[in-house]
Order: sequence, then C-alpha cells, then structure tokens
Amino acid sequence: MMNRLGRCIGSLALQCRSCKLSHRIPSQINIAQSRQSIYHHTCRGITTTQQLNMRDKDIEEVEKRQIMKEGQYFEQIAKVAKNREAFQEAVMRYKTRQGVYHRGHVEFIYAAMDKMTMFNVHKDLEVYKTIMKIFPEDKMVPTSVWQVEFQHYPKQQNCMIDILEKMEYNSVIPDDETGKIIKKIFGTKVHAFRKYQRMMYWMPKFKNANPYPVPLHLPEDESELAILALKRMAVDKENIVTVHQTEEEVESCIDDTFVASAQSTIQRALINGHPTDKPLFVEGGYKVWMREKCLNYFVLKADPVLEKYGHVEQRTDDNWFEWNMFTGEKDQSEIAEARSMHEQDEGTILAMCITGSSSKDSLISWIKLLQLSNPNLPHIPVVFAIRTPESELETIEDDPHGDLVNI
Repeated sequence: MMNRLGRCIGSLALQCRSCKLSHRIPSQINIAQSRQSIYHHTCRGITTTQQLNMRDKDIEEVEKRQIMKEGQYFEQIAKVAKNREAFQEAVMRYKTRQGVYHRGHVEFIYAAMDKMTMFNVHKDLEVYKTIMKIFPEDKMVPTSVWQVEFQHYPKQQNCMIDILEKMEYNSVIPDDETGKIIKKIFGTKVHAFRKYQRMMYWMPKFKNANPYPVPLHLPEDESELAILALKRMAVDKENIVTVHQTEEEVESCIDDTFVASAQSTIQRALINGHPTDKPLFVEGGYKVWMREKCLNYFVLKADPVLEKYGHVEQRTDDNWFEWNMFTGEKDQSEIAEARSMHEQDEGTILAMCITGSSSKDSLISWIKLLQLSNPNLPHIPVVFAIRTPESELETIEDDPHGDLVNI
C-alpha cells in the first residue's frame, strides 16, 4: 500500500510501507490526473491504470488460472466424498501446505466458493466461517480515516464482501462470531464490516416477514417435496394430500412413478354434482418454485358456471352503507348463493397433482386414482390439454446448424 504521494519533476514518487523503498514512476500524470488513476503495487514493481474500471487482461487471466489451480484441492477430495467433512478437509490441506503466510488465499477462497454447491455446504454457516478464517488476522486493519475510505486492501475486502453476498443469496444469516472474525481481520470501520452490520439488521426481519415460510433445507425425497408444494398452493384448509405409487395401485400402468394428489371435500362434492355431458380438463404443467427447486403441477378443471349464481355485485367500502330511501329508486338486487373458493371466473379447480415424471401416462394414472374417491368421475369425459416436458422444444443433435427443432 502507498502511504505517501509526492510530486517530482517529470515523475511521481511513491513510498512503499512494506519494503520501505521509494519508487518513481516516469509519466505525464500530474496531481489532478492521479485522482483518476489506480496504483497496483508489489515489491517487484508498480503498474498504473489510467481508468478506474480498466484492468490488465493479462492479470485477469493469471487470476483465473490461479483460481483453477487452487480448485484442485477440492477436485481431489471430491473423488472420495462430497460432504461437509470433505470440504473442510480440503481447506485444512491448503492451510497445512501454505503454512503461516497463506499465499494465494484470495484465489483459494474464490475457488472454495465455486465448489460449495458441489459439496452441498452453500447453506452451512460454519463452513462460511471456516473460509473467513483463511484471511490473516491483524494485518489488514486500517489505522487512519484515509485508509478506511480508500478501502484498505481492496482485493481482500472485496473478497470478504463476496462471501457475505453469497451468504445473503443463500439465506444464511450471520451470527456474532462472524462479526468477531471480520473485526479481527479488517476492524470495524471498513466496508466489509458495514456489509455485515446491514445483514444483521435486515435479514432477521425479512426471515420472519413471510407468514408462510419455506424451509431452509428442503427434503431430498421428491414425493415429500411435492407434498410441501401442494400444501402451500392449496387455499382450502380441508385439503387432503395423498401420495400414490402407480405400480402398486394402478392396473396396467406404463409409467412407474409417484402421484401426489390434493383434493378437498368441497371439490369432491363439485365433481359429484358436475353434469356428465360436460367434459373436464387436465391442464398444465405449471411451474412452482421451492427455493432453487422447480416442480411441475397439473390441475383438473371445469368450465366456469356463472349462470348458476348470476351477476352478484361485490360490496366495497364505498357502497356498503348506502341505504335506499322510500322516495329513491329500488335496488335491483336479490339473494344469490355464494360461490366456493374453488369456483373462479376462469374455471372451477377440482384437484391438483404433482407426479414424479410429469408425463401423460402418469396423469392418466392420476385420473384413475381420482375415480376411486369420486364415483361420478368415471361417467364424465376428461380432456387432456397439457404441455409436458416431452412436448417442449428440443434442438436436433444431427443438425449441424442447430436451427431445426422437435415439437
């Protein structure tokens, strides 16, 4: 780092605090232009960059190669196991090999963050603290206001901020020990510690703001994940979610998978009262996201029956207490039956399901399973208007140009 900037005749004199030597840069840069310049200094020499956002492409390539080199620690361990213990073993190997100085620790930390998802530790707070402890302590604490504002050790601070950003993206809330680690490395006045303070203030508030929170660690079993998704989408509290195995419960099934079906008693009554000359429709697949996992769900739907209820004017805050006087015009209204929550303007939702394969055969098995609990359903025609993953666009591998698609 540079702590003195002097003006010399035809050159700039910079004194390095680490090597205690004065370095002169022969250039045409004056004091006004030096405000727009960034100096990257090492004991081997000094390089200048004229623009704030410009970096030497050769330096970027060297950093990328260094990150790939440091990633070999994790690639060797991944051949044996991919878990938390294996990830921490790779970190310990780096510390043992590099000794006290931890050379290339910034590149190693970036390589570690790239491999966290592969080891399934990207939501583990203890692993993040293990990575933070790679930084050397009490070496990068700023000692003046100028060092604080001009980001003392910017490369290391940006690396720490990237770690906190990854924690925030994965909904990992830091604790007091995380703050103590950052305080030992950079102090309490730097930008990295300010980022930690903002996360400690806002993230607990956002965590408890959702009345229907999604679990941080989702189940690995797809059927349990489907049950969790259907319970979040179903608005009826009487909704019942059942999981079926097609090979065991459906005769002559083609697709061996699970079927998670959601239906309430009101929906069963609507199916039993549905006329047999009007068809039902299976629509989908629609996407629902459970954090980073995406599921396809399908609905059994009927056409809207608006003539059954007529036109019912919805009461608002403006017309709720409007009373007609004897001399006024008579209100043309009548008592009508209220619609259930499943009978919407665009159609009546009669059931929902999530299957393991989202194929047409699994949906046929779902309808057969619904017929066991809905006696009127076998007499009603069912139309499949679905868009399964099998019907999506796919590029033909034999096409050299990649312009042809399969539908």
